[in-house]
Amino acid sequence: MNPMDAITRPSERPARASRVPSSRIERLFHVGVAAGGMAASAMFDGARKLVGGEVPELPDVLFSSNNAVALANRLSRMRGAAMKLGQLISLEGGSILPPAFSEAMSILGASADTMTERQLRRMLDREYGSGWSDRFTWFDESPIASASIGQVHRARARDGRTLAVKVQFPGVAEGIEGDVENLGTLLRMSGLIPSKFDLSPLIREVREQLLRETDYELEAKSLARYRDHVSDETGIRLPTPHFDLTTGRVLAMDYVSAEPISILWEKDYDRETRDRVGTLAQRLVLRELFEFRFMQSDPNFANFQFEPESGDLVLLDFGSMVEVSEELSGRYRRLIGAAIANDVSRVEDLLFDFGWVGPEDQANQVRGLAEFILLAAEPLRSKTAYDYGASDLAMRVQSIGMELTFNDGMRRPPPPELVFIHRKLAGTYLLCAQLGARVQTAEMVEEFLG
Repeated sequence: MNPMDAITRPSERPARASRVPSSRIERLFHVGVAAGGMAASAMFDGARKLVGGEVPELPDVLFSSNNAVALANRLSRMRGAAMKLGQLISLEGGSILPPAFSEAMSILGASADTMTERQLRRMLDREYGSGWSDRFTWFDESPIASASIGQVHRARARDGRTLAVKVQFPGVAEGIEGDVENLGTLLRMSGLIPSKFDLSPLIREVREQLLRETDYELEAKSLARYRDHVSDETGIRLPTPHFDLTTGRVLAMDYVSAEPISILWEKDYDRETRDRVGTLAQRLVLRELFEFRFMQSDPNFANFQFEPESGDLVLLDFGSMVEVSEELSGRYRRLIGAAIANDVSRVEDLLFDFGWVGPEDQANQVRGLAEFILLAAEPLRSKTAYDYGASDLAMRVQSIGMELTFNDGMRRPPPPELVFIHRKLAGTYLLCAQLGARVQTAEMVEEFLG
Protein backbone atom coordinates (compact mmCIF):
# COMPACT_ATOMS: atom_id res chain seq x y z
CA MET A 1 0.00 0.00 0.00
CA ASN A 2 1.30 3.44 -0.90
CA PRO A 3 1.57 5.48 2.35
CA MET A 4 -0.11 8.38 0.60
CA ASP A 5 -3.22 6.36 -0.21
CA ALA A 6 -4.62 7.13 3.25
CA ILE A 7 -4.47 10.85 2.52
CA THR A 8 -7.40 12.77 1.14
CA ARG A 9 -6.17 14.75 -1.85
CA PRO A 10 -8.16 17.96 -2.13
CA SER A 11 -9.33 18.70 -5.63
CA GLU A 12 -8.35 22.31 -5.23
CA ARG A 13 -5.38 23.78 -3.37
CA PRO A 14 -5.99 26.63 -0.89
CA ALA A 15 -5.74 29.97 -2.65
CA ARG A 16 -3.01 31.25 -0.31
CA ALA A 17 -0.67 28.25 -0.14
CA SER A 18 2.98 29.28 -0.26
CA ARG A 19 6.30 27.84 0.76
CA VAL A 20 7.31 28.77 4.30
CA PRO A 21 10.82 30.29 4.31
CA SER A 22 12.50 27.93 6.77
CA SER A 23 16.18 28.92 6.94
CA ARG A 24 17.52 31.96 8.78
CA ILE A 25 19.02 33.37 5.56
CA GLU A 26 15.68 33.02 3.74
CA ARG A 27 13.80 34.73 6.56
CA LEU A 28 16.35 37.55 6.76
CA PHE A 29 15.98 37.94 2.99
CA HIS A 30 12.20 38.44 3.40
CA VAL A 31 12.74 41.15 6.01
CA GLY A 32 15.26 42.81 3.69
CA VAL A 33 12.79 42.66 0.82
CA ALA A 34 10.15 44.24 3.06
CA ALA A 35 12.52 47.09 3.99
CA GLY A 36 13.60 47.59 0.37
CA GLY A 37 10.02 47.49 -0.83
CA MET A 38 8.99 50.17 1.65
CA ALA A 39 11.85 52.41 0.53
CA ALA A 40 11.18 51.89 -3.19
CA SER A 41 7.48 52.51 -2.77
CA ALA A 42 8.19 55.69 -0.81
CA MET A 43 10.51 56.95 -3.59
CA PHE A 44 7.92 56.21 -6.28
CA ASP A 45 5.07 57.88 -4.37
CA GLY A 46 7.31 60.86 -3.60
CA ALA A 47 8.27 61.29 -7.25
CA ARG A 48 4.63 61.00 -8.31
CA LYS A 49 3.64 63.73 -5.88
CA LEU A 50 6.46 65.99 -7.09
CA VAL A 51 5.30 65.59 -10.69
CA GLY A 52 1.82 66.54 -9.52
CA GLY A 53 3.14 69.71 -7.92
CA GLU A 54 3.02 68.49 -4.31
CA VAL A 55 5.91 68.59 -1.86
CA PRO A 56 5.92 65.12 -0.27
CA GLU A 57 6.62 64.58 3.42
CA LEU A 58 8.70 61.46 4.21
CA PRO A 59 6.26 60.03 6.81
CA ASP A 60 3.38 60.38 4.36
CA VAL A 61 5.07 58.37 1.61
CA LEU A 62 6.87 55.87 3.87
CA PHE A 63 3.77 55.10 5.93
CA SER A 64 1.33 54.94 3.02
CA SER A 65 -1.48 52.39 2.98
CA ASN A 66 0.25 50.61 0.06
CA ASN A 67 3.38 50.12 2.15
CA ALA A 68 1.31 48.97 5.10
CA VAL A 69 -0.50 46.29 3.10
CA ALA A 70 2.75 45.16 1.45
CA LEU A 71 4.44 44.72 4.84
CA ALA A 72 1.45 42.84 6.27
CA ASN A 73 1.41 40.51 3.26
CA ARG A 74 5.15 39.87 3.60
CA LEU A 75 4.75 38.97 7.29
CA SER A 76 1.82 36.70 6.43
CA ARG A 77 4.03 34.81 3.97
CA MET A 78 6.84 34.54 6.52
CA ARG A 79 4.59 33.31 9.33
CA GLY A 80 6.22 32.47 12.66
CA ALA A 81 7.70 35.07 14.98
CA ALA A 82 7.68 37.84 12.37
CA MET A 83 3.93 37.53 11.88
CA LYS A 84 3.28 37.14 15.62
CA LEU A 85 5.23 40.30 16.43
CA GLY A 86 3.22 42.13 13.78
CA GLN A 87 0.00 40.93 15.44
CA LEU A 88 1.15 42.10 18.85
CA ILE A 89 2.26 45.49 17.59
CA SER A 90 -1.14 45.98 15.95
CA LEU A 91 -2.75 45.58 19.37
CA GLU A 92 -0.14 47.00 21.75
CA GLY A 93 0.74 49.84 19.39
CA GLY A 94 -2.74 50.93 18.42
CA SER A 95 -2.10 54.43 19.74
CA ILE A 96 1.41 54.61 18.25
CA LEU A 97 1.17 53.23 14.73
CA PRO A 98 -0.01 55.39 11.84
CA PRO A 99 -3.66 54.44 11.17
CA ALA A 100 -2.89 52.78 7.82
CA PHE A 101 -0.32 50.49 9.44
CA SER A 102 -2.47 49.69 12.45
CA GLU A 103 -5.32 48.66 10.15
CA ALA A 104 -3.07 46.61 7.85
CA MET A 105 -1.36 44.80 10.75
CA SER A 106 -4.73 43.91 12.22
CA ILE A 107 -5.42 41.59 9.27
CA LEU A 108 -2.59 39.38 10.53
CA GLY A 109 -4.93 38.15 13.23
CA ALA A 110 -7.24 36.57 10.69
CA SER A 111 -5.12 34.00 8.88
CA ALA A 112 -1.73 33.21 7.39
CA ASP A 113 -0.68 31.61 4.16
CA THR A 114 -0.70 27.83 4.37
CA MET A 115 2.41 25.74 3.76
CA THR A 116 2.83 23.75 0.58
CA GLU A 117 1.73 20.12 0.32
CA ARG A 118 5.36 19.04 0.13
CA GLN A 119 6.31 20.90 3.31
CA LEU A 120 3.29 19.46 5.12
CA ARG A 121 4.30 15.90 4.28
CA ARG A 122 7.90 16.55 5.28
CA MET A 123 6.81 17.87 8.67
CA LEU A 124 4.61 14.82 9.26
CA ASP A 125 7.43 12.52 8.15
CA ARG A 126 9.77 14.23 10.57
CA GLU A 127 7.42 14.11 13.55
CA TYR A 128 5.60 10.79 13.07
CA GLY A 129 8.08 8.85 10.92
CA SER A 130 7.84 7.73 7.31
CA GLY A 131 4.87 5.42 7.93
CA TRP A 132 2.80 8.14 9.61
CA SER A 133 -0.22 7.71 7.32
CA ASP A 134 -0.83 4.27 8.84
CA ARG A 135 -2.00 6.05 11.99
CA PHE A 136 -5.01 7.46 10.13
CA THR A 137 -7.87 6.17 8.00
CA TRP A 138 -7.83 9.57 6.31
CA PHE A 139 -6.00 12.87 6.63
CA ASP A 140 -7.27 15.94 4.77
CA GLU A 141 -4.36 17.89 3.32
CA SER A 142 -6.48 20.98 2.86
CA PRO A 143 -6.18 22.94 6.15
CA ILE A 144 -9.29 24.19 7.92
CA ALA A 145 -7.38 26.98 9.66
CA SER A 146 -3.99 28.67 9.52
CA ALA A 147 -2.27 31.10 11.88
CA SER A 148 1.21 32.43 12.63
CA ILE A 149 2.72 29.21 14.03
CA GLY A 150 0.95 26.38 12.24
CA GLN A 151 -2.12 25.12 10.39
CA VAL A 152 -4.92 22.74 11.33
CA HIS A 153 -6.16 19.67 9.44
CA ARG A 154 -9.06 17.28 9.93
CA ALA A 155 -8.19 13.61 10.25
CA ARG A 156 -9.55 10.30 11.53
CA ALA A 157 -7.39 7.99 13.59
CA ARG A 158 -7.39 4.24 13.01
CA ASP A 159 -9.48 3.74 16.16
CA GLY A 160 -12.21 6.07 14.87
CA ARG A 161 -11.36 9.32 16.69
CA THR A 162 -12.18 12.39 14.61
CA LEU A 163 -9.34 14.83 15.13
CA ALA A 164 -8.07 18.31 14.53
CA VAL A 165 -4.33 18.00 13.90
CA LYS A 166 -2.24 21.16 14.18
CA VAL A 167 1.02 20.98 12.23
CA GLN A 168 3.72 23.55 12.88
CA PHE A 169 5.27 25.45 10.00
CA PRO A 170 8.85 24.35 9.23
CA GLY A 171 11.62 26.55 10.60
CA VAL A 172 9.33 28.57 12.91
CA ALA A 173 10.90 27.41 16.17
CA GLU A 174 14.43 27.70 14.81
CA GLY A 175 13.75 31.16 13.36
CA ILE A 176 12.35 32.86 16.47
CA GLU A 177 15.56 34.57 17.56
CA GLY A 178 16.41 35.94 14.12
CA ASP A 179 12.83 36.91 13.24
CA VAL A 180 12.26 38.93 16.38
CA GLU A 181 15.62 40.67 16.14
CA ASN A 182 15.30 41.45 12.41
CA LEU A 183 11.74 42.75 12.56
CA GLY A 184 12.49 44.84 15.63
CA THR A 185 15.39 46.42 13.74
CA LEU A 186 13.17 47.09 10.72
CA LEU A 187 10.51 48.77 12.85
CA ARG A 188 13.06 51.01 14.55
CA MET A 189 15.03 51.95 11.42
CA SER A 190 11.91 52.65 9.37
CA GLY A 191 10.64 55.10 11.96
CA LEU A 192 7.38 53.14 12.16
CA ILE A 193 7.75 53.09 15.94
CA PRO A 194 8.65 56.47 17.53
CA SER A 195 12.41 56.58 18.14
CA LYS A 196 11.98 57.20 21.88
CA PHE A 197 9.50 54.37 22.36
CA ASP A 198 11.25 51.46 24.08
CA LEU A 199 10.26 48.36 22.12
CA SER A 200 12.84 46.04 23.71
CA PRO A 201 10.70 44.73 26.64
CA LEU A 202 7.94 43.74 24.22
CA ILE A 203 10.44 42.05 21.90
CA ARG A 204 11.97 40.07 24.79
CA GLU A 205 8.55 38.94 25.98
CA VAL A 206 7.51 37.95 22.46
CA ARG A 207 10.66 35.86 22.12
CA GLU A 208 10.01 33.97 25.37
CA GLN A 209 6.33 33.50 24.64
CA LEU A 210 7.01 32.18 21.16
CA LEU A 211 9.49 29.63 22.47
CA ARG A 212 6.66 28.27 24.62
CA GLU A 213 4.11 28.43 21.81
CA THR A 214 6.21 26.30 19.49
CA ASP A 215 6.28 23.44 22.03
CA TYR A 216 3.10 21.53 21.11
CA GLU A 217 3.58 18.94 23.85
CA LEU A 218 3.49 21.81 26.34
CA GLU A 219 0.35 23.16 24.65
CA ALA A 220 -1.37 19.77 24.98
CA LYS A 221 -0.59 19.79 28.73
CA SER A 222 -1.87 23.38 29.01
CA LEU A 223 -5.09 22.41 27.25
CA ALA A 224 -5.62 19.50 29.64
CA ARG A 225 -4.90 21.74 32.63
CA TYR A 226 -7.29 24.44 31.46
CA ARG A 227 -10.01 21.84 30.85
CA ASP A 228 -9.71 20.84 34.49
CA HIS A 229 -10.00 24.47 35.60
CA VAL A 230 -13.22 25.12 33.67
CA SER A 231 -14.86 21.72 34.21
CA ASP A 232 -17.38 23.39 36.55
CA GLU A 233 -18.23 26.23 34.14
CA THR A 234 -21.52 25.74 32.29
CA GLY A 235 -21.57 26.79 28.65
CA ILE A 236 -17.87 26.21 27.88
CA ARG A 237 -16.45 23.53 25.60
CA LEU A 238 -12.82 22.66 24.92
CA PRO A 239 -11.32 19.89 22.78
CA THR A 240 -9.57 16.97 24.48
CA PRO A 241 -5.85 16.62 23.65
CA HIS A 242 -4.61 13.23 22.40
CA PHE A 243 -1.08 12.70 23.67
CA ASP A 244 -0.47 9.51 21.69
CA LEU A 245 -0.62 11.52 18.44
CA THR A 246 1.07 14.67 19.77
CA THR A 247 4.75 15.57 19.33
CA GLY A 248 6.77 18.72 19.82
CA ARG A 249 5.60 20.03 16.41
CA VAL A 250 2.25 18.25 15.90
CA LEU A 251 -0.76 18.61 18.22
CA ALA A 252 -3.72 16.22 18.00
CA MET A 253 -7.03 17.02 19.71
CA ASP A 254 -10.74 16.43 19.27
CA TYR A 255 -12.32 18.01 16.24
CA VAL A 256 -15.10 20.26 17.57
CA SER A 257 -17.79 21.25 15.09
CA ALA A 258 -18.70 24.88 15.75
CA GLU A 259 -19.14 28.21 13.99
CA PRO A 260 -16.83 31.23 14.11
CA ILE A 261 -17.77 33.58 16.94
CA SER A 262 -18.53 36.23 14.30
CA ILE A 263 -21.77 34.39 13.51
CA LEU A 264 -23.25 36.09 16.58
CA TRP A 265 -23.00 39.58 15.10
CA GLU A 266 -23.02 38.77 11.40
CA LYS A 267 -26.33 36.91 11.68
CA ASP A 268 -27.69 39.31 14.29
CA TYR A 269 -28.28 36.81 17.09
CA ASP A 270 -30.69 37.82 19.84
CA ARG A 271 -29.50 40.18 22.55
CA GLU A 272 -29.84 37.58 25.31
CA THR A 273 -27.41 35.19 23.60
CA ARG A 274 -24.84 37.90 22.90
CA ASP A 275 -25.09 39.20 26.48
CA ARG A 276 -24.58 35.68 27.83
CA VAL A 277 -21.52 34.99 25.67
CA GLY A 278 -19.98 38.36 26.56
CA THR A 279 -20.60 37.74 30.26
CA LEU A 280 -19.03 34.29 29.99
CA ALA A 281 -15.93 35.66 28.23
CA GLN A 282 -15.44 38.29 30.94
CA ARG A 283 -16.02 35.81 33.75
CA LEU A 284 -13.35 33.53 32.29
CA VAL A 285 -10.79 36.36 32.23
CA LEU A 286 -11.46 37.14 35.89
CA ARG A 287 -11.19 33.47 36.84
CA GLU A 288 -7.92 33.23 34.91
CA LEU A 289 -6.44 36.25 36.68
CA PHE A 290 -7.68 35.70 40.22
CA GLU A 291 -8.60 32.03 40.56
CA PHE A 292 -6.66 29.85 38.09
CA ARG A 293 -3.71 32.27 37.86
CA PHE A 294 -3.25 30.70 34.45
CA MET A 295 -4.31 32.82 31.47
CA GLN A 296 -4.91 32.08 27.82
CA SER A 297 -3.40 35.32 26.54
CA ASP A 298 -4.32 35.32 22.84
CA PRO A 299 -7.71 37.05 22.37
CA ASN A 300 -7.75 36.54 18.60
CA PHE A 301 -11.40 36.13 17.61
CA ALA A 302 -10.42 32.97 15.70
CA ASN A 303 -9.78 31.31 19.08
CA PHE A 304 -13.45 31.67 20.04
CA GLN A 305 -16.21 29.68 18.38
CA PHE A 306 -19.93 29.26 19.00
CA GLU A 307 -21.99 26.07 18.90
CA PRO A 308 -25.53 27.13 17.83
CA GLU A 309 -27.42 24.05 19.03
CA SER A 310 -26.07 24.04 22.58
CA GLY A 311 -25.24 27.74 22.77
CA ASP A 312 -21.79 26.81 24.08
CA LEU A 313 -18.72 29.00 23.76
CA VAL A 314 -15.89 26.89 22.30
CA LEU A 315 -12.31 27.81 23.21
CA LEU A 316 -9.32 26.97 21.02
CA ASP A 317 -5.53 27.44 21.04
CA PHE A 318 -3.69 27.07 24.33
CA GLY A 319 -0.15 27.76 23.18
CA SER A 320 -0.05 31.35 24.45
CA MET A 321 -0.46 30.72 28.19
CA VAL A 322 0.71 32.98 31.01
CA GLU A 323 1.38 31.94 34.60
CA VAL A 324 0.19 34.68 36.99
CA SER A 325 1.99 34.71 40.33
CA GLU A 326 0.03 35.14 43.53
CA GLU A 327 1.85 38.44 44.10
CA LEU A 328 0.94 39.78 40.65
CA SER A 329 -2.67 38.65 41.05
CA GLY A 330 -2.79 40.51 44.37
CA ARG A 331 -1.45 43.67 42.76
CA TYR A 332 -4.20 43.53 40.16
CA ARG A 333 -6.77 43.17 42.95
CA ARG A 334 -5.46 46.32 44.58
CA LEU A 335 -5.27 48.21 41.28
CA ILE A 336 -8.82 47.29 40.33
CA GLY A 337 -10.05 48.20 43.81
CA ALA A 338 -8.42 51.63 43.50
CA ALA A 339 -9.88 52.09 40.01
CA ILE A 340 -13.37 51.22 41.23
CA ALA A 341 -12.98 53.77 44.03
CA ASN A 342 -11.75 56.29 41.42
CA ASP A 343 -8.73 56.92 43.68
CA VAL A 344 -6.15 58.45 41.34
CA SER A 345 -3.48 58.86 44.07
CA ARG A 346 -3.75 55.19 45.03
CA VAL A 347 -3.49 54.17 41.37
CA GLU A 348 -0.32 56.28 41.06
CA ASP A 349 1.22 54.47 44.06
CA LEU A 350 0.37 51.10 42.56
CA LEU A 351 1.94 52.05 39.22
CA PHE A 352 5.24 52.38 41.08
CA ASP A 353 4.64 48.98 42.73
CA PHE A 354 4.12 47.42 39.30
CA GLY A 355 7.30 49.02 37.99
CA TRP A 356 5.20 50.71 35.33
CA VAL A 357 6.64 54.10 36.29
CA GLY A 358 9.82 55.09 38.11
CA PRO A 359 11.44 58.05 39.87
CA GLU A 360 12.70 59.38 36.52
CA ASP A 361 9.13 59.87 35.23
CA GLN A 362 7.61 63.32 35.58
CA ALA A 363 4.60 63.90 37.83
CA ASN A 364 2.36 64.84 34.90
CA GLN A 365 3.30 61.59 33.13
CA VAL A 366 2.48 59.47 36.18
CA ARG A 367 -0.80 61.32 36.73
CA GLY A 368 -1.67 60.97 33.04
CA LEU A 369 -1.10 57.21 33.10
CA ALA A 370 -3.15 56.87 36.29
CA GLU A 371 -6.04 58.79 34.72
CA PHE A 372 -5.70 56.62 31.61
CA ILE A 373 -6.20 53.51 33.77
CA LEU A 374 -9.17 55.06 35.55
CA LEU A 375 -10.74 55.78 32.17
CA ALA A 376 -10.15 52.22 30.94
CA ALA A 377 -11.80 50.92 34.15
CA GLU A 378 -15.06 52.73 33.39
CA PRO A 379 -17.10 49.49 33.06
CA LEU A 380 -16.01 48.48 36.58
CA ARG A 381 -17.80 51.49 38.08
CA SER A 382 -21.07 51.15 36.18
CA LYS A 383 -24.05 50.75 38.51
CA THR A 384 -25.98 48.93 35.77
CA ALA A 385 -25.07 46.47 33.03
CA TYR A 386 -22.39 48.11 30.89
CA ASP A 387 -23.41 48.35 27.22
CA TYR A 388 -20.17 47.63 25.38
CA GLY A 389 -21.72 47.98 21.94
CA ALA A 390 -23.01 51.49 22.61
CA SER A 391 -19.86 52.71 24.37
CA ASP A 392 -17.20 54.88 22.72
CA LEU A 393 -14.68 53.98 25.45
CA ALA A 394 -12.25 52.34 23.01
CA MET A 395 -11.97 55.59 21.01
CA ARG A 396 -11.48 57.66 24.15
CA VAL A 397 -8.81 55.28 25.46
CA GLN A 398 -6.96 55.42 22.14
CA SER A 399 -7.10 59.21 22.09
CA ILE A 400 -5.68 59.49 25.61
CA GLY A 401 -3.04 56.85 24.78
CA MET A 402 -1.83 58.91 21.83
CA GLU A 403 -1.77 62.02 24.02
CA LEU A 404 0.38 60.24 26.61
CA THR A 405 2.80 58.91 23.99
CA PHE A 406 3.24 61.91 21.72
CA ASN A 407 2.54 64.98 23.87
CA ASP A 408 3.40 63.86 27.40
CA GLY A 409 6.36 61.71 26.31
CA MET A 410 5.22 58.57 28.13
CA ARG A 411 7.23 56.10 26.10
CA ARG A 412 7.49 53.17 28.49
CA PRO A 413 5.19 50.21 27.73
CA PRO A 414 3.82 48.06 30.57
CA PRO A 415 6.37 45.77 32.26
CA PRO A 416 6.97 42.61 30.18
CA GLU A 417 4.99 40.34 32.50
CA LEU A 418 1.93 42.55 32.01
CA VAL A 419 1.99 42.80 28.21
CA PHE A 420 0.18 39.54 27.48
CA ILE A 421 -2.26 39.99 30.37
CA HIS A 422 -3.26 43.40 29.04
CA ARG A 423 -3.53 41.92 25.58
CA LYS A 424 -6.17 39.49 26.88
CA LEU A 425 -8.03 42.16 28.87
CA ALA A 426 -8.14 44.48 25.86
CA GLY A 427 -9.12 41.66 23.52
CA THR A 428 -12.00 40.60 25.77
CA TYR A 429 -13.26 44.19 25.85
CA LEU A 430 -13.17 44.31 22.04
CA LEU A 431 -15.01 40.99 21.84
CA CYS A 432 -17.78 42.30 24.10
CA ALA A 433 -17.97 45.49 22.02
CA GLN A 434 -18.23 43.49 18.80
CA LEU A 435 -20.96 41.33 20.36
CA GLY A 436 -22.77 44.47 21.51
CA ALA A 437 -23.03 42.73 24.87
CA ARG A 438 -24.45 44.22 28.04
CA VAL A 439 -22.56 42.83 31.02
CA GLN A 440 -22.89 43.33 34.78
CA THR A 441 -19.15 43.90 34.91
CA ALA A 442 -19.00 45.80 38.22
CA GLU A 443 -21.07 43.17 40.02
CA MET A 444 -18.92 40.36 38.60
CA VAL A 445 -15.65 42.05 39.57
CA GLU A 446 -16.85 42.64 43.14
CA GLU A 447 -17.41 38.89 43.44
CA PHE A 448 -13.77 38.19 42.56
CA LEU A 449 -12.38 40.99 44.73
CA GLY A 450 -14.12 39.32 47.66
